[in-house]
Amino acid sequence: MNRFSIKDIENLTGIKAHTLRIWEQRHGIIIPKRTDTNIRYYDGEDLKLALKVALLNQHGHKISRIQKMSDDQVNALLRETTDVEFQFEYLLNNLLEATIDMNMEQFEALINKYIKKFGIEQAVEQLIFSFLEKIGIMWMTNRIFPAQEHLVSNIIMRKILLAIEKLPTKTDFAQPKFLLFLPEGEIHEMGLLYMQYLLLKHNNTVVYLGANTPTNDVAFVCNATQPDYLYTHITSASNDFDIDKYMLKLSEIHAGKKVFVSGTMLSKTTISNRYDNIDLLNSLDDVKNMLHSI
Repeated sequence: MNRFSIKDIENLTGIKAHTLRIWEQRHGIIIPKRTDTNIRYYDGEDLKLALKVALLNQHGHKISRIQKMSDDQVNALLRETTDVEFQFEYLLNNLLEATIDMNMEQFEALINKYIKKFGIEQAVEQLIFSFLEKIGIMWMTNRIFPAQEHLVSNIIMRKILLAIEKLPTKTDFAQPKFLLFLPEGEIHEMGLLYMQYLLLKHNNTVVYLGANTPTNDVAFVCNATQPDYLYTHITSASNDFDIDKYMLKLSEIHAGKKVFVSGTMLSKTTISNRYDNIDLLNSLDDVKNMLHSI
């Protein structure tokens, strides 16, 4: 854990592996460690250095110059560069560093500052989504502890919940009602929470079941509350999750309802069948178009 291969460093920094080796050999920078069996790896400090060096190099600073700079000089240059794109990438790197270090005070302070300046929607849709995409490789290859994932995810979800609490009291009860839930075995609730925020902001009524909901429970609540629409978000679910079978079951049980399905699993899995009462939302734009069309 928190040991990274050269491929991990490549994916996280955008610097090709052969370039990293050249930097190591010619400039003595970002030098990997070795295990007792002589396998090369990079630790958390190496990754943090690589992120800084890569960002500066990608914005025009030669590696030969960076190599001669002290840590204080590198950090000062990172802070003082005013380019908007540069500072956004620098912020993403700082969030990643705070995650690696489990410095949740720093992580939350960075998120709070961005929300205060740009609002919750831009924070989620630009900063947080970009951050989650950036560290997705670490989660998928077990390069960070599950506890680190939980720590940052819980902070982000608290921010979304706070934004929900701050929404004005609903006044238009003629707007549609949505039933929100995640499939059984699916615990990644962040996307569903943000959907709740968007729906409530558009003055819809929301019945929120949340994570890991058995299909029969969804049917029970649906019969009791009679929503106009159902919405689920699938990120990973369990290893034996069959999305085709799940879609078929949703379609049959809720034959008289429109069911919306979103989530990253849609892009990772081939869905063989289409159902008249199920709409697949493959992107945030699809979600927003749906919100404006209902």
